[in-house]
Amino acid sequence: MIHIPRAFCSSRIASSYLALLIVSLACSSCGKIGPPVAPGRLAERTSELTAVQRGATIQLSWPAPALVQDESSRYYIDRVDVYRAAERRDEEPVLDPDDYEAAAQVVGFMDRAAIADQIKTLGHLQYADSVNLTNAKDLANTRLRYAIRYSNKRGQTATFSNSVAIEPAPGIAMPPTDLHLSDAQDSITISWTPPASNVNGGTPASIVGYNVYRRTAKRTLAGEPINSEPLTGTTFTDTKFQYVVDYVYFVRALSQGANGLIESADSEPVSFTPVDRFPPAAPDPVSLASANGTITLFWPSSSERDVTGYNVYRASAADAPAADWLKLNDQLLTTVTFRDDRVVIDQTYYYRVTAVDRFNNESQSSRIVHETAHP
Repeated sequence: MIHIPRAFCSSRIASSYLALLIVSLACSSCGKIGPPVAPGRLAERTSELTAVQRGATIQLSWPAPALVQDESSRYYIDRVDVYRAAERRDEEPVLDPDDYEAAAQVVGFMDRAAIADQIKTLGHLQYADSVNLTNAKDLANTRLRYAIRYSNKRGQTATFSNSVAIEPAPGIAMPPTDLHLSDAQDSITISWTPPASNVNGGTPASIVGYNVYRRTAKRTLAGEPINSEPLTGTTFTDTKFQYVVDYVYFVRALSQGANGLIESADSEPVSFTPVDRFPPAAPDPVSLASANGTITLFWPSSSERDVTGYNVYRASAADAPAADWLKLNDQLLTTVTFRDDRVVIDQTYYYRVTAVDRFNNESQSSRIVHETAHP
């Protein structure tokens, strides 16, 4: 407790005395006074920004940042700005952050909602920058350098990401057109029409091949092409799909760039859900043997991967109507043999066998065979 003499209580001296005591106590409790500390800034940054030309756009991609939920925090990401600087290829690249900021312009941005949506749907962030490729003369000595940086609600910015450079190529093909799909047993054939021109209007289109992509309808991006090597023709058969899955197919043309192949934009996508409505092949041949009042049937195992079993039918004549053929097995047979012991000695019986796949498609009948029951 601080004691102030009574004589000071009603004078201005009392106020001065009290102020001196407070300052003295504050200094004695603080210890040595250090240099001022600068306030922290938004620290989120990526060093994994990548860029690739696709048709007339530059596709940027980078990993998802950590999203702080407290909007009042300096670490809260409110938006990301995309920067682009145009450089001459015969000049030194602009790598210093201050020099880059002075030379670059903001060509796009994503707000918090768009950032959160891409992280949820894609797992990363991406941005497509459209580039004018019609002036081939200017592009011949142009290099585009991209970087991104985040800012918070206070307007504070993080440092720039790594920068990536692209030397845009004008002679890139337009995407293929008229995508068409047809299916058969365990295969989907994709066909398309080649593009007629390049994105800069040049003809004919500079095409060295194609890539085919497939994604599930629930995803917004496809991964690697489903063809292992660039395709030189305009058809491709997909045999590695799954039935009853909703797919989306699209194709990109390939053009030769200065540093490798460059893909076109996507063709119009085509949705397709493959359904197995194709019956398997019939078992062949079916063999018979009779002994001890039993007729035994044998047939080779089906080579088709989706066959799950077999049915055995019997009639009293080869030309019996369909309604007179009796199915002898109550459940689908998983073996390739069947013993018929419900026979009458010295009576002749006619048999046929079918294969059934996992979608309950039943094959045509095997060739009809017959045997007489022996004691």
